[in-house]
Amino acid sequence: MSEEKNIDLDPEAQKLFEQFGGLQAFDKTKTMPGADRLAQKLLDEQKRYDAIRILMVQTTWLISRYLRDDRFGGADDQEAKAFANLTTALGKLSNLPGHLGCMLIRFRGTAGNPELPDKFDYEIVLGHTAVDFTIMPRIVRRNGDKWAKLPDQMREAFTILADYGVNNIFVRLPGGTPQEMADIQLCLKILCGFRAARQSGAAITVHMDGTARTVPLINDENQFPDPNLTLLAGLNRLSAKAMEGLVEKVDRWMRQHSAAAVTAEKRYTGVYNAAMELPKLQAQVKRPPVELNNVKWLMTEVETEKLSPEKMRLAQLAMEIGQASPQQVAKMIQSVYGEDYARINKALLGERLHLSSHLLNAAEKQTQEPQLAKELLGNLQNRLDMVKDQVIDDIHVVEDTGEERRAGKQPPLEAVHSQIYNMVKFYKGRSTTRKKMVGMVNHPISFTDRDYTILSKDFRISLEDAKALVQKLKNCFTMEGRFKKSAFAEAVDHFRQYEQKIFQFLWDHMKDVVVAQDRAAFLNALQALTTQMDQPKKAVKILLEDLCADPNVVRYSDNKAIMLANLIVHREKSLTDYDITPEDIVLNRHNIDSQVAQYATWRIEKGHEDFSTKVQTIHRKMTEALQLGQTGDQQIPAAVLINLERELYIFLSLVVCETGKAILQSAAGEYGDPAARIYHQKESENCLGALLQNLRVALRGVGSVGSAGDIPAIERIKENEESFGRLKNDRNFRAQARMIGEWVTEAVKLIKFRS
Repeated sequence: MSEEKNIDLDPEAQKLFEQFGGLQAFDKTKTMPGADRLAQKLLDEQKRYDAIRILMVQTTWLISRYLRDDRFGGADDQEAKAFANLTTALGKLSNLPGHLGCMLIRFRGTAGNPELPDKFDYEIVLGHTAVDFTIMPRIVRRNGDKWAKLPDQMREAFTILADYGVNNIFVRLPGGTPQEMADIQLCLKILCGFRAARQSGAAITVHMDGTARTVPLINDENQFPDPNLTLLAGLNRLSAKAMEGLVEKVDRWMRQHSAAAVTAEKRYTGVYNAAMELPKLQAQVKRPPVELNNVKWLMTEVETEKLSPEKMRLAQLAMEIGQASPQQVAKMIQSVYGEDYARINKALLGERLHLSSHLLNAAEKQTQEPQLAKELLGNLQNRLDMVKDQVIDDIHVVEDTGEERRAGKQPPLEAVHSQIYNMVKFYKGRSTTRKKMVGMVNHPISFTDRDYTILSKDFRISLEDAKALVQKLKNCFTMEGRFKKSAFAEAVDHFRQYEQKIFQFLWDHMKDVVVAQDRAAFLNALQALTTQMDQPKKAVKILLEDLCADPNVVRYSDNKAIMLANLIVHREKSLTDYDITPEDIVLNRHNIDSQVAQYATWRIEKGHEDFSTKVQTIHRKMTEALQLGQTGDQQIPAAVLINLERELYIFLSLVVCETGKAILQSAAGEYGDPAARIYHQKESENCLGALLQNLRVALRGVGSVGSAGDIPAIERIKENEESFGRLKNDRNFRAQARMIGEWVTEAVKLIKFRS
């Protein structure tokens, strides 16, 4: 075997992590006078995440060594060196906030790039931070050529995982005691010998602290070698006989409870998970800090989360069907529970429908558990509901009637279960009906009984209500396609009956088809509907997903998306009457819907990369519009983009999250610098009042979410009052500039009050 190379953690990774791992306040960002501080700070914030991602990749690479090199199970110098680096890396990851106590490496079955081979389709997850192969080019681009080999390191690690048959590895982060790291090392050494032991049936020998330890290979209840039961035996020094008795007892207990229909116990997938939930056993044994191919980690990232009995049972069926391929198990589970259906392409959707058909066939054979087929079909329908119409239009499936099998033939590749076929058929019909609803804005359209039947099913309303809905929507537009705001206002109460569907339809399909002269009126009209909705979380989800759907593009509707989000989060009905969100709501946190705010926080942090990129794009386009008068592509005026940033700062002031704090801090830094580029473009002089208002909003935002450490930086903005006053020879503007000191004082008071 060739000598190990580059087994040390790259010193550049250590340097980057130390530089950016604790970066929080904007005043730590060193920029030249007049530099684009917001863009630089957002880049630094992304680099802070990159430093964590790089460490996650290198941790995964070190773990993969144990699955590749048989020597790592013994007393090997290379293993000792690798483990020392792994100890350092896991220690750093353990000290990061928001990590949920574990790191997961798992196969996704959701390749964003159709050219990406399956073996590279893994993701590494640490709390809200995730890294996969698709993000690697951006990490290299942001951090320089010194990281050019990082994708190769990830590719090598993922190839080893795929060859070993990994669909997930769970690593509980250590708390800092030597014993916790020793337990991790023992588990990795056991996994090092597990594959060879599985093939030979022999015990595993590992070397720890100068002594050899024999670990028995343990079978599960189906007599298959189980890595996690083997880890449990090795970690707790349990004999083969003791483990055999444990497996038998837990299996018998599970069967008895299953027969008695005690659903709480059905949530366990296999003996290992069931055993780890028993309080009596928990008190006697240590749970392995490393787990391999525990199907639970394909469906959750939290140890304490209790998955539904049906969800775990379907996962168990997936394991039985895909026993020979752990990656196939992951794909099958994703076909029912994947969260990416809104972004899915035709090829991946076809594969998912095929896999879910296999799983549905298996579920239907469980005649004593009819709820399994219902669980599968319900989840699949919810996900097909999110698929874009153009993908539904392009997908081709045929009904699997079973005739081919009965004749001894294989059904065609596009054949799917009859119930899934009917689902796809419905969504194809819905796509056609939606096109008619959009088309009637510009010319008369005839709706058929089938159209009304589809709308009735989609909106879960009667046929008569479906006809009334179409008529109400039709009444909102003239024969020439002009939007009638008064008709829409009259229809709001009627639209409320269908809020589960109507807001998303109007937002996704109608906002871009109204004529340019009516865009503002149509988007404003949606405010009245927004305040009447009873499902605010879903509306915020729709708006944020749409905002970040293409992070490199800014659209006219983005401004209204954030304004509507502010309206929903704050719950102040009177805001419906405003053309822009009053900045005073930042100071009034009593009306904030905490559940919606928490959801938005989770959404932003989970999609940090896309959200940060979107904010960078908005700022870049605003600077472009300040130079040209409007953006070159979408022709959005500078005033709209300035207001978009203002709405965004208000939103991030209401929704407290680390990404939002960094954006507000950097915005205050840039807007508080009279030498910043935004104040010196061709059209800037005409927008100085609005730009200065953005400074006030950013300062209020820092006051609302910042900490005492931000005070020195914002206090320094006071020193720029006189320079701001010289930007424009105008009495009103100079009076506004003289207010900067008061704005800073207000922000400082807010911080001190909360402290």
